[in-house]
Order: sequence, then C-alpha cells, then structure tokens
Amino acid sequence: MQPGTIRRAAMVGGVILAGVALIAVVWPDHRPVTPVEIYLRQGTRQATEALKREVDQLSPRGADPGPAVQRLNTLGFSCTAPAGAAGEWNCTMRRPMENRQMLSMEVVIRVDRGNVTETAARIWDQGPR
Repeated sequence: MQPGTIRRAAMVGGVILAGVALIAVVWPDHRPVTPVEIYLRQGTRQATEALKREVDQLSPRGADPGPAVQRLNTLGFSCTAPAGAAGEWNCTMRRPMENRQMLSMEVVIRVDRGNVTETAARIWDQGPR
C-alpha cells in the first residue's frame, strides 16, 4: 500500500458522510400530515379539547352519533357500538410516538334511544414499554 492511502480514504469517507448528512438535513419531508397529527401538534390538552369540540359539532346533544363516529373512523379510531339503544360508543386509538412511548386517544359518545346525551374525549401517553 502506498503511503497516505489510509489518510486519503478517510478524507473521502468523511466528505461522503458530510454530503449524506447535509442532504438528510436539507431534504424536505414529503409525508402528508394526517388529521390526527394536526390535533397532536397542539399538545395533548388542546388536542383533547379540539377533538371533543369537533365531535360535539358533528353530533350535538340530542342528535344521531353517526357523523361523529364516521369522522372518528376516518381518523383511524376503532369504534365499538353500544349493545342496545342506550349505552356508549367507545372509540379508541393507540399510536407509537417518539422515544418508544405509546399515545392513547379515547372518545366516548353516550347515547340514549339512539341520540347523543354526552361526549367525552381524552388523550394520554404511556412511558416506554
């Protein structure tokens, strides 16, 4: 091996590494922003309030819970219907977040004879598993 080969190889490797790092920092993220991410960027407390506000707007007290349940399904929630004419729609979602945390979201729509009587929403995170 000629003298200086290892030094030149290390310099080329450093230039390549710097180029890849620059591209990774500058390159835009083309992933679409999901509606759930729009909520979560507000913080958990504000996201909870905004989610409840949207559910109340779509299915106000005394109305059919269908529009709110459909919207929650399009957001990615998994909803279970009440067993009878009175009970609760329970819609939940869990998604992984950064630092190995799980974020849980829950919306409860209480109904009586098929009409909304009350709504509740909560969002909480759980530590690393």
